Amino acid sequence: MKINLFKLFFFLIISFLLLTPIALVITNGLGAVFLAKDLYINRYLIGSTKLILMVSIFVTVISVPLAWVITMTEFWGRKILQILAILPLAVPAYISAYTYAEILEPGGFISLKFLFYDGYSIRNSLIASLILSLSFFPYVYILTRIAIINFSTRYIEAAKTLGKNPYQCFFKIGLPMALPGIVAGLALVLMETVNDFGVADFFGLQTLSVGVFHYIAILNELPLAFLLALIIIILMGILYFFEQKIRGKRKFHNNSYENIQWSKYKLGKFKGILVLIICILPILFGFILPLIFVIYTFFNNLEFIDFNNYFSSLLSSILLGIIAGVGCAIVSIFISYYSRFTNNNYILYYKKIVNIGYAIPGVVIALGVIFFLFYFDRLTALSLSTTLLGLSLALIIRLIALSNNSLNSGIEKIGKSIDDASRLVGRRSTTTYFRIILPQVRLSILAGFFLVFVDTVKELPITLLLRPFNFNTLATSLYEYSSNEMFEYGSLHALTIICFLSFVIYLFDNVLEKRMLSKTKK
Repeated sequence: MKINLFKLFFFLIISFLLLTPIALVITNGLGAVFLAKDLYINRYLIGSTKLILMVSIFVTVISVPLAWVITMTEFWGRKILQILAILPLAVPAYISAYTYAEILEPGGFISLKFLFYDGYSIRNSLIASLILSLSFFPYVYILTRIAIINFSTRYIEAAKTLGKNPYQCFFKIGLPMALPGIVAGLALVLMETVNDFGVADFFGLQTLSVGVFHYIAILNELPLAFLLALIIIILMGILYFFEQKIRGKRKFHNNSYENIQWSKYKLGKFKGILVLIICILPILFGFILPLIFVIYTFFNNLEFIDFNNYFSSLLSSILLGIIAGVGCAIVSIFISYYSRFTNNNYILYYKKIVNIGYAIPGVVIALGVIFFLFYFDRLTALSLSTTLLGLSLALIIRLIALSNNSLNSGIEKIGKSIDDASRLVGRRSTTTYFRIILPQVRLSILAGFFLVFVDTVKELPITLLLRPFNFNTLATSLYEYSSNEMFEYGSLHALTIICFLSFVIYLFDNVLEKRMLSKTKK
C-alpha cells in the first residue's frame, strides 16, 4: 500500500515531537562533556549504584521464591496472597517513604505512643532500597510467575517421575527456565529505581535523578544537567542491552499442542502456616501497613485537611490522566496503522526507539521537553513553556510504550487475511483498519489508556518540573505537604492514589488470572 503525503507528514510530525526532546538531551549532553570536571559525578553514580545493587538483591530474594510458592504449592490462604502480592504496586514508593518516616522517626507515631522509643532516622540508602524493593517486587513476581506457568509442564512432571523433590525442581528446573522472566522483571525494577525521585529526594540521597532535578530547578545549571542526563541514558542503555542479551540466550518454548497440567505440591498444616507468614511479610510492609496508617492519619486529622486543595488536585490529576491517556492512544493507533500497512522493515526498529521513553527517567525527559519548548518559543510567537501542552508531551513520551505494547498485543492476534479480504472487496486500508480491526481490539486500547492514566496519576518529577503555575496534582500536593513535614495534610491525597491504583491493579489481575486458568489447576 502506498502512503499518501498527508499520512507521511503526520507520521513525521509525531516522530519529531516524540524523539526530538530525547535527541536534544543527547546532543546537548555531548556538547557539555568539557564541563565534566565541574560535575560531581562520583557522588551521584555511587548513590544510584548502591540503590541498584541493594534493590536487586532484595527484590530477587522476595519475589522469586514468592512466585514459585504461590504458583506451585497449595496451602490455606494461597488464593488471597495471589491477589495481594500484586497490590504493593498500588503504593508508590514515595508514599511508603513518607509513611514509614511518620511512623519510625523521632517525633513520629511510635515515639509519641511509646515513651521508651526515641525514634530512628530511616533516611539512608539501606532503608530507601528496602522501601523501593517493597514497592517494585511485584514486577519480578508477576513476570516470574508467568514464566513458570508458560514453560512446558512436561519438564516438571518428568522431574517428579524421576523422584526429584520440590527443592530440586525449583533450583534445577524452575529457576533456570524462569530466568528470562526474572531478568525482564529486574530490568524494569532497576529502571524504576534509577527513575525514582520521590524517595531519594525525601531521604536526601544523592542519586542521578535527584542530581538532574537539582541542576535544573535549584542550581539552574542546564549544561551540567544535560551531561548528567546523558550519563543516565547511557546507563539505561546498558541495562536494556544486558536484559536483551540474557533473554536472548534463554528461550524455552511451550508447544501449543501440549495439554499437560501439573498438580500443586500440598503443604502440611505446619508448613502451610509457616509459608503463609513468610509470604505475607512483604505484602504487609509493602501494602497493608502503609494503607492502614494513611487511613488512620486521615481520620485523625480531618480538621487539617484542605478539601479545596484536594478536589483541585484530584481534578487536575484526572484531567492530566485523560489528556495523556487519549494522547498516547491516538499516537499508538496511528503508529500501529502505519506499521501494519507499510512494507518497511525499519518500522520495527522505529517502534522500539519510540518505546525507549519508558526506560528514561522522568527528569531527563522533562529536561528535553524544557529545552525543546525553549527553542519553540524563540522561533514562534507562541509560549508553550508554561502550558499543559509541554507537560502532556513529556508524559506521552514517557508512557507511550505502555499504550503501544497494549495495542500491539491485541493487533498481533488479528491475521493479515482480513487485510487481503478487505482489499479484494475494494475497501481502502483506512476503512479496514478503523472499521474492522480497531473494534476488535478496543479492550487493548482501553487497557493501554488505563495504564497510562494510572502512571500519570502517580507521576512526580515530570509534573513537578513542567506543571503550569498554580497547577497541582495529587502527587505534587502530597510531595509539597511531606516536604514541609505535614504529611497529615496530604493523607487524603495519598489515600486516593492508593485506592485508585489498587482498584485498577485488581481489575488487571482478574484478566491475567483468567488467561492463566487454562494453563494450570487451581
